[in-house]
Amino acid sequence: MLRTRTVAALALFALGFEVLARDVAVEQSAVQYARQELEKAEAEHKADAEQAALTRKALEPLKKQYEEEQKKASLSEKKKQQAKARLEKAQEALDRAWKQ
Repeated sequence: MLRTRTVAALALFALGFEVLARDVAVEQSAVQYARQELEKAEAEHKADAEQAALTRKALEPLKKQYEEEQKKASLSEKKKQQAKARLEKAQEALDRAWKQ
């Protein structure tokens, strides 16, 4: 009877160990999968960050060029307005001269 109980206890222990071993294997697989996802996400982030840096470097000269062109356009707009005002004055003077 004692031997039967011992054998039964050992069988239950072995069965419990097998269940525990399966749980550990499942958890190890989950950790491995999560690690692979992290590595993939890190690689993707690194590539995206490098691309963003390259784009920023490419845009810097264009930004400077844009600012220079904006200044130039602003100055030419001012010249245009001044020329228009001079034309209007000259036209008014011509109109007065014709009326006299």
